[in-house]
Amino acid sequence: MNRRDFLITTGTAALTTLLPPPRRAPGFLPQQDPLLQRLSSLSGQYYPYDHEYFEASERIVFLSPSEAGLNVIPKAGMSLDLRLVKAKDGLSIDAGFSTGFTAVDDSIDIPLVGLLWQPELAYRLEYRESGKGSWKSTPERRVKTPFSYRQTGAMEIILISDDHTYDDADMPGRTVESPLLREARLSGDYINMYLNELRYDPNFIPDPTADSGKMMSGFCLASTVHQVLKNERPDLIFLLGDSTGIGAGYKWKGLGLKDPNSGLTDQDLDDYAKLFWLRMRKMYSALTPQIPVYLVQGNHDGESGYDAARVPAIKYRKKYFQQPGYGQGGSADENYFPLFWGGEFYNGRAPLFLILDNESYNSAGFSPRRPEDWTLGPLQKAWLKTMLAYDTEWKFAFFHHVLGGWPRGTNEAATDYAYGRGPLFTYEDYQSYCQDPNRVEQVELTKLMMDSGLNAVFYGHDHIFHPRRILGGSGRMMHGICSGSPKHKGELEWYKGLLWNQHYGTYGRYWTESAAASPSTAFWGPSGYTKITLRPGQAKVEYKRAAFNHPFTNIPPSLVPGDIIHSIIL
Repeated sequence: MNRRDFLITTGTAALTTLLPPPRRAPGFLPQQDPLLQRLSSLSGQYYPYDHEYFEASERIVFLSPSEAGLNVIPKAGMSLDLRLVKAKDGLSIDAGFSTGFTAVDDSIDIPLVGLLWQPELAYRLEYRESGKGSWKSTPERRVKTPFSYRQTGAMEIILISDDHTYDDADMPGRTVESPLLREARLSGDYINMYLNELRYDPNFIPDPTADSGKMMSGFCLASTVHQVLKNERPDLIFLLGDSTGIGAGYKWKGLGLKDPNSGLTDQDLDDYAKLFWLRMRKMYSALTPQIPVYLVQGNHDGESGYDAARVPAIKYRKKYFQQPGYGQGGSADENYFPLFWGGEFYNGRAPLFLILDNESYNSAGFSPRRPEDWTLGPLQKAWLKTMLAYDTEWKFAFFHHVLGGWPRGTNEAATDYAYGRGPLFTYEDYQSYCQDPNRVEQVELTKLMMDSGLNAVFYGHDHIFHPRRILGGSGRMMHGICSGSPKHKGELEWYKGLLWNQHYGTYGRYWTESAAASPSTAFWGPSGYTKITLRPGQAKVEYKRAAFNHPFTNIPPSLVPGDIIHSIIL
């Protein structure tokens, strides 16, 4: 049996509890666009949630080692009776008990109290329109709790960064014509349509001549979700930014929305913030019911200090993507926070994960002009110093990009602002760019992190996987790891830049240039996701192929989705 046959015959058993049974459209013709066939004839059966009752799947989140919540978003205008049924022993859902709620035309947060001091939480959500008809039920959900790490000392973390699905907006020569596919693209449910196709054929790739082949960033995200469901069993997932598109107004017109340059009212901004956060929930609906998903703020997520939609973006993020806030040791806006996974100060074993926000506290009205202008802000920086004093074996920080970077824009030709590009962490990194590198906040943060024993800082923004060992005095060391991207195309023009080559190295072989064997490379482009595996005394970091995006990458075509591209031991 060859590798591709193996992928087909092994199937995706993990998906069967998350998605409804697949069905081929009547009269399906192979030469027709399969996603258009699904959307027009399946009446919504590709959704991983009951779309007649809900806007998206439920989302579970651990706010502390002993506190969790379940967020439910009823269909607009609908009042629902809800029963949350939890297993008492973590094994049999039928041995559980239920708690009733009523939700009306908005979202509701259901607290999960008790029953968390076991390795796994099992639950299902039962629902009906208020006072009407028989009860329906979601599939049984099984969630690894923080207690799983306390019991085993092992855990898995998935990092997904910069999915950039808003890049699927219409562009010259790439306009999606089908109204049905345009609607699914804007709502986010096109991710679930692609996911449904991957259930039939794990090697499915959209036809580039069809409408569905013009939305490849969405397909690559769907392939990423597919790989996580099929190959992984993570305790939690971090999204390292640039997923929502609220801060990507330059793509709105191509998605069928108003052009920001034509003038937007406060109501427009509120409507769009709600739309994009509901879109986010739909895109990740196959994951959120049974894997806690946490967010890092990116520069395209609408909450940068200079974003017009900042206020409504925060409002709807907190409504639809609750995270640990002030009561759990983070900020009131839930944009930076700690996760003590397994219990705070639990015999020095509980890993500490620090989620930072490098977007919200910079000058209002414009992007930072110099590396020295980037900041966490005084309150977040003071909080970080306090958190870094926590002593444990594993201590990681996550943010979207470094608090500095080389003094250029989105590409190296732009010199009027600093985009936070590059793996620049130390005083020496900034000597060529600043009169006094000590005024760059990243230099200060790196010293604090290294002196506190932080093992690694993970970031996104640059759409590649690149690990760097950062050496300090007295033999201290930590890692700075750019965590890749699942998107469709690597940025070849970035890879050819002088500063890029100076700091990231060479890209080896980009396959649109040549079909020759790839020489050695210093980094790997899309499409990929990062997996962290913690075990006693060892942390392993792997970059794995998320989607087959040949030839728009420097990843060899011999590597198929799920394969390990590169790995390191911390």
